[in-house]
Amino acid sequence: MSDGPARSVNGGAQFGSDTPIDELLDEAVAAINRGDRTTAAELAGRVLAADSMNAEAEDLLAAPADPGEIRRLTIFFADLVDSTVLSTRVEPETYRLLVGRYREQVLNAVRRYEGYIGNTAGDGLLAVFGYPIAHENDVCRAVYAGLEIVREVERLSEQAQRRYGFGIGVRVGVHRGLVYLDTAQGDVYGLAANLAARVSGLAGPGTVVVSDAVEALIRNDFEMTACPASLVKGVADPVVHYHVVAERRERRTTGTGPLVGRARELAEIEKCTALAKVGALTTPGLILVGEAGIGKSRLAAAAVETAQASGAAVVELIGSPFHTDAGLYPIRTLIEHQCRIERNTGQAQRLHALASHLAVLGLDAPSLVLLLAPVLGLAADAGYEPVPAEGRKLYELILEAITTYLRVHLGDGSGLVVAEDVHWFDPASREVLAAMLDASDGTLLVVMTARQDGAVDQLPRCAVLEIGPLTDGESDALVSTLNGDLDTDQRAQVVARGDGVPFYIEQIVKGTSQTGVPETLYEPLFARLRASPTVVRVVEAAAVIGRHVDRQLLYSVVELSDREIDEIVSELEVAGVLERRDLDGWRFRHELLREVAAELAPPTVRRALHAKVADAMTRGSEPDWLRVADHYEEADRFDDAAAAYRRACDTARLRGALGEAITCLTRGLAQLERATSGIDRDRREAGLRLGRGLLNLVAEGYQSRDAATDLERCLRLSGTLTDNDLYLTLVALANYYLVRADLRRAAQVIEALRDGFGQQRWPRAGIDSLEGALAHMRGDLSAAAAALDRATSGARDSGRRSVDNEMHAIYRGVVALMRADLRAAETRLEESARAADAAGFPDGPYLHAFTRSMETWLHMEAGQIARARLSAADLSTDAELHGFDMWLPVGATWQAALRALTAIGAAPVDLDAHIASVTRSLASMRAMGAEIYTTIFDGILGRLLIAAGQPEAARERLDFGLNRAYETGMHFYDAELLRLRAQAAAGSQERRADTVKARELARRQGATLFELRVALDELDFGGRAAADALGSVVDLIPAGAMWPELVRARAALAEPAYDTHAVTTPRDAD
Repeated sequence: MSDGPARSVNGGAQFGSDTPIDELLDEAVAAINRGDRTTAAELAGRVLAADSMNAEAEDLLAAPADPGEIRRLTIFFADLVDSTVLSTRVEPETYRLLVGRYREQVLNAVRRYEGYIGNTAGDGLLAVFGYPIAHENDVCRAVYAGLEIVREVERLSEQAQRRYGFGIGVRVGVHRGLVYLDTAQGDVYGLAANLAARVSGLAGPGTVVVSDAVEALIRNDFEMTACPASLVKGVADPVVHYHVVAERRERRTTGTGPLVGRARELAEIEKCTALAKVGALTTPGLILVGEAGIGKSRLAAAAVETAQASGAAVVELIGSPFHTDAGLYPIRTLIEHQCRIERNTGQAQRLHALASHLAVLGLDAPSLVLLLAPVLGLAADAGYEPVPAEGRKLYELILEAITTYLRVHLGDGSGLVVAEDVHWFDPASREVLAAMLDASDGTLLVVMTARQDGAVDQLPRCAVLEIGPLTDGESDALVSTLNGDLDTDQRAQVVARGDGVPFYIEQIVKGTSQTGVPETLYEPLFARLRASPTVVRVVEAAAVIGRHVDRQLLYSVVELSDREIDEIVSELEVAGVLERRDLDGWRFRHELLREVAAELAPPTVRRALHAKVADAMTRGSEPDWLRVADHYEEADRFDDAAAAYRRACDTARLRGALGEAITCLTRGLAQLERATSGIDRDRREAGLRLGRGLLNLVAEGYQSRDAATDLERCLRLSGTLTDNDLYLTLVALANYYLVRADLRRAAQVIEALRDGFGQQRWPRAGIDSLEGALAHMRGDLSAAAAALDRATSGARDSGRRSVDNEMHAIYRGVVALMRADLRAAETRLEESARAADAAGFPDGPYLHAFTRSMETWLHMEAGQIARARLSAADLSTDAELHGFDMWLPVGATWQAALRALTAIGAAPVDLDAHIASVTRSLASMRAMGAEIYTTIFDGILGRLLIAAGQPEAARERLDFGLNRAYETGMHFYDAELLRLRAQAAAGSQERRADTVKARELARRQGATLFELRVALDELDFGGRAAADALGSVVDLIPAGAMWPELVRARAALAEPAYDTHAVTTPRDAD
């Protein structure tokens, strides 16, 4: 025993030095990682001078010079308890199986929390958290993984106890400290690694223990109890450690068995059914909540029986654990069942079956087919025209069509919707339930089952009915109902082992007739399977397929004849493992049975089965691509999984489910990270990233950093892209930076486009259009006009219609506006609108939205406020109609600004509310990342503040706009901002200075409209020279341009003070 105090292993003391030990060690670590071993040695020496026993400093001095790193990492060590003793009690094959399952649980948990397994030798497994991926919560991740492993191994132990008569245990230790990381081999060395193993040895079976270095970092996240400090091998002083108790909580289909002990629940169901029959049910939702096997499905079956007895129509929706993030799966399976659509039904036949079914129901089949076909995963090439909407709008239209379908299915009288396993419903399916509940008129009852209340806590107008375990008396009655031949002792054994869970009790009683009373739920199934090896082959394949087992899919996967499979399935039906769903397949009677069956297959067999299932599904006419991807993922077929996720993305996009589509691509990319490196892998990654980047731009707008990250990664992979994909990537990036007013990066991308594609004919117009847009935003109207003229010619000559080729008309209109050529500006924007009309969805509506925004600006500058308000309203309507979320704040900002400008000219009005509204809308627009043209609104706010008698606030806002222009290089509106700032100036000297700056800048840029306004302002103090200047600007205005400023200028020049000034005739427009 040691006489000294317990020693802390986190090294946080200062030992009289001005610099804490930890900081010296961190500096030494940084030095050695950059190759400066001299500095590292000097710092380590300072640590040892203060603490001669500091083992981490000694490790630093002893670190080899070979490539590697010294890091502070969280080290995790899991050890199988008494593995040597265990190996002497069982056969080698059994020992290997148990250790293999234990190791699999550890590996899965560590990988789930993104740790790295370094040493897998023997039954002790060492992992590190913080390498190769570092997180800000790596310590917590390690502890979470440890707790999960303890839970999983406890389950494994229970299974071993049932099968072999003994259990196993695991202990987990977690420490954090300094280690040498061999980056080539992924190994760690040093005291910290050894101490993690020693800390693990202090844990009892089935527990997680952490060192005091870890405890200090996680005490707010986990409940822990201090343990007596203990001596461990190789460490002189007793080690302080803590037992992790738990995470801190404050942070955070139809049953057919007998119904016993549920009088209260039945009474509630019968009461609700009676109220629905007379149209008086005010709370239409009834949620049955309870653990698996507790009898929720049997109560749902009772609800169906009661409803049918009352004459009510019934619709059943079933959730699936394989489709928790797939859109509308319960709805899809219902419609397919009603339409008698089978797995191998072709696309055209599916569409015809859907249309026929809708017609039989008396619905508007031509309209609803367009919205329900995507729910079935049918692409447009199946024979229908997609609805011209995308994103949120398409999503809403589809949900509305589904609720219409369900309401008609239920008829005019009372109806019942049974929604089983709502905890596995995807969000869209839950929205359907919410819509049905909201719209209920008193005749609808919706009975839902869920394992936890949280799965349905957002559903409206619901009552929750908690389903608890049966009492011992009720359990005994259930046992007697199931098998009246059991004696008192046998019934007591079943009651004791069934734990009040009806399904457990049913299974235990069912097994008594063949093998005696099973000790637990597992044995009835396992005992039956062991008697027939061929049954195992079928049931493990069925378990891999899923809860619902398609007959043809099972035939394709299992290497037995169809007759043999049918015979085995019949045995499984008799055993209560499977039950017939329809003529085309079966379902596991309970999900727990499927989980037990899935455990039977060793990992290699399980992976092979997943691969067979996926391959067979792809041979179907319209596979569920998300499920195919899941199977390929489980099979470690990474490339195939990625390809299937891309197909699943296409299906999701058909339904307007952009979030789901993005998730599919993200999961596909995760699979490619595990695929073999090479050109083909990089090409696939570039394709997925391009798709995800473009979808993120639609879904999130140009504030999406995720989109930029993906597109930039595509550029790094440009050697694997096709010319078209590379061009699309660069154009998307250029527009991304233009809309964010990051003109420096936009210029770099446009230069890359010019270098890579400038010699080719087809992309030239798009590149010229981008160059024109960039030059215009910089305020170089001459360069902009030249580039846009080239773009116009190039677009006409290329014959290629695309948004990037048609944008030139918008920018030509904007250049004409700033040059005061009103007629040309209107003509160019009319051309853009016609091009948008000719384009398909989504390019056409997108181009329309941009055109509407520029029309609004044009009309505002021309003083045509009423026309501007109409264009802004059209912009908002188009954005709402087509689900273009990124255009909504733009439309809202324009409308707020125009309401405010209208108020200036009206009767005396308080402008403060209007100013606040425009300020909020502009902030929202900028928050979306749409920085382009925002200085226009800074100018509008300046005008409003001047009109409101707040010149100081006006100057602040205009200075803000000028600063944004300076920061971004977006100078197209600077002359107008300077002119307005002159109007808000505190004195005449400042006003003259800003006016001169505005005039010179407008003339240099060729912004004739702004120069005209400045010249008018200069009349107030410039005398005849100002009049001469005004006249020269008036001469530049094209004929037919009816600017309000032009009318004022001519009127001013006609005044007696300037009657000698000759006003020339306006020149013709170009």
